[in-house]
Amino acid sequence: AWNAHEEKFFQKLMENTNYAISHLTMRASYSLTADRGPTWISNALPMYYSINVWRPQGDQRETALYLDNIGNSDLTYEKKHEFNLGIDAGFLNNRLNFNFDIYWRNNYDLIGYIETQGADGFINKMGNVATMKSNGVEATISSTNIQTKDWRWTTDFTFSYADNEITELESRSNVISLVSGSSSTHFRVGYPRDALFSIPFVGLNDEGIPQIINEKGEITTTDINFQEYENLDFLKYEGPTEPTITGGLNNLLTWKNWRLNLFLTYSFGNKIRLDPVFSAAYSDMSAMPKEFKNRWVQPGDENITSVPAIASVRQYQNDTNLRYAYNAYNYSSERVADGGFIRLKNVSLSYDLPKSLITKIGLTTASLKLDATNL
Repeated sequence: AWNAHEEKFFQKLMENTNYAISHLTMRASYSLTADRGPTWISNALPMYYSINVWRPQGDQRETALYLDNIGNSDLTYEKKHEFNLGIDAGFLNNRLNFNFDIYWRNNYDLIGYIETQGADGFINKMGNVATMKSNGVEATISSTNIQTKDWRWTTDFTFSYADNEITELESRSNVISLVSGSSSTHFRVGYPRDALFSIPFVGLNDEGIPQIINEKGEITTTDINFQEYENLDFLKYEGPTEPTITGGLNNLLTWKNWRLNLFLTYSFGNKIRLDPVFSAAYSDMSAMPKEFKNRWVQPGDENITSVPAIASVRQYQNDTNLRYAYNAYNYSSERVADGGFIRLKNVSLSYDLPKSLITKIGLTTASLKLDATNL
């Protein structure tokens, strides 16, 4: 780091400008760091557990060991090289402060599933299977807007942007692992680590059954292979499941013993898979969201709604693969939402009791506070 404000020429500049520029620091760093990866992964060695073996007589007991997960002695930490440039600056006698960082990362040894020959009894195991490049920026602006004897108003604004892309991959993923959007161990080259894909939805047929495009490029209701590994280009890329833009805005206003704090957060750039609530058959234990009010009911409704019908008993019995249609709809492009939001995260109002009052009862500080979260 170079603290420019400690140089003699800069100190003269600050004095001549009446501290219009209060301080200036420029930073650069390069690092190699490691992370253990997902916390639930710990199979560098085989994982054995004990069980009670089933016996027809209840008074018989026998304890056994079973192999829960095969070991991978080559499993190691996820690693990254990072190059970072930053600047810190203060203006107007530090009433306005600015921090900015930009970084580039090369991640390697990322942990994911890799297919084996199954000789150990398991087809998949965890391994270091991917490399990734990423970059981003982070910025903070802090200001003191009002500063008097009784009044003080400060504002803090934060912003960050992050982007990543898988560049090399030694494993493969199938359709269901890519469209579910819930796993951090299934990747695809050329896309973010947390990419979400969807099965293309093309509407309902005249019976209210969802129609999708399958791996063959055909429009179908039930002919889709969720275990397809080779042909994945038919899937629609929706975006990352983690936000690319995040930040917040905090305002603190004080007047004498009163403090009012308002904190907003924002997040953009990610997609969310909606709950897979649709099925070919339901029971009395099924809880249905309000979307079912707009479902297909009679021929012609396919022109005005994209919510599938509740299949009749006859439809369910005539088509043994009907469940594929509804499952494909759950993971289709129709069941994706924008994850962006601006949220009033916290509002609080507090009052510090006067010292002349609290010292009489043996207290040094005391305050009253009203707080509200996620309004």
